[in-house]
Amino acid sequence: MEQLNPRRRGFRRVASAAVAIAAATALAACSTPAPAPTGDATTNPEGPALSGELWYSGFGGSYEEGMRAALFDPFAAETGVKVLIDADGSNVAKLAETVKSGAQSPDLVDTESKTLYQFLSQDLLQPLDFSGLDTSDIAYPELITDYSVPWYQFSRNLFWNADVFPNGPQSWADVWDLQKFPGKRVFQSNATGVLEVALLADGVPLDKLYPLDLDRAFASLDKIKDSVLIMSTGEADAAIAAGEAVTGLHTLGRIRNLQDGGTNLGYSWVGAAVSVEALTISKNAANLPAAHALIQRSLTPESQLAILNNKSLRYTPTLKSVLASLPDEELADLPGTDITRPTSFYIDGQWYADHADELNARWTDWVNSLSS
Repeated sequence: MEQLNPRRRGFRRVASAAVAIAAATALAACSTPAPAPTGDATTNPEGPALSGELWYSGFGGSYEEGMRAALFDPFAAETGVKVLIDADGSNVAKLAETVKSGAQSPDLVDTESKTLYQFLSQDLLQPLDFSGLDTSDIAYPELITDYSVPWYQFSRNLFWNADVFPNGPQSWADVWDLQKFPGKRVFQSNATGVLEVALLADGVPLDKLYPLDLDRAFASLDKIKDSVLIMSTGEADAAIAAGEAVTGLHTLGRIRNLQDGGTNLGYSWVGAAVSVEALTISKNAANLPAAHALIQRSLTPESQLAILNNKSLRYTPTLKSVLASLPDEELADLPGTDITRPTSFYIDGQWYADHADELNARWTDWVNSLSS
């Protein structure tokens, strides 16, 4: 069943939320130096001339390498704009420090469902100029906000070690069945998606997850806490490959990479957690023409197919024309398509921003209790 909350996502406006993000207590030591404009102007037939440098804040590693090949290098070659990249895309505290100091901030910030609303709760983004953006090919226009256009979708999925469980747990209730499926369960080091699957395991329907019942979610997690590992994504990769973790919730791209590396894993679309990725413009961005032009470049079939076909990425396109070109077999194995949506849920970033303080405190206490 589709989990798009019309109050939060089916509109092109976002109300300011008076919340303090707990990450703000861990401010980065220093701000990234602001890039200075350089280079000759390049004519952009869709808008103003493009020139200089564009500062993009993303995630580094294989993600950065994939995005360079799929989007940034072609854009730079076409426009002459130099793309500068840092790996602070999810660093809410650092962007807040930069913007509130009045310093130049990244032109584009790569955001997912949760971080989008964290940035908005601190007034760190500026609305997009839709007069220069063509969004007519977006498959799910309800995912558009004043500040973002969906670029791609990704998911975290239920997985299992197929050597240990050939038929695998087929639901989150199965994952919570320690007698039928013994062994360690691994979850990421933040609560996003984990609380939701704990509620699904306890019988909450997909379309009734939000607002999250934290008492019920943590009570559900308590039932399996002796079999839980909380790890970073890299640590989880190693634990899964070594057979230390036999089931749990993991990013689909990493599950597939582990499969490619020889780990025998199965995964399911039942109770998959879907997030929407978007390129957003921060409050003190210096190169607005180039920022909008790169957003538009990300919304081309060429760019979206390059992202889908890059083995480091393989994310779901958001364009109707691209989705229509894919066979049903492929659509049935991608997050956020008409085939996988009925058994998945969308992360409600607004809920996470609204409840950041309470949630972060309770999650930290619960994770700390695992080693006590």
